[in-house]
Amino acid sequence: MRQATEWKPGTAVFDSGSQMVGIVQEQRGTKLTLKRPSGLRWDTRVVAVREANGREKIQLAALARHNRNVRGLASIRGGR
Repeated sequence: MRQATEWKPGTAVFDSGSQMVGIVQEQRGTKLTLKRPSGLRWDTRVVAVREANGREKIQLAALARHNRNVRGLASIRGGR
């Protein structure tokens, strides 16, 4: 039997179940809660994730920049 991995909050991981990269929010036993920069949250199993590679970390950074830009445009448009 494979031992469960302990993931620290803030760690970038790739979830093979959803085929998405996210940030670990919390771990409860063998379950993880992940979050994307857009705010999307989902639960997955520890055995379904691995540490994000360099390209996936770049993807997370790009998603965070995009989300900040979208929020900034929304505040400008809403201020008219």
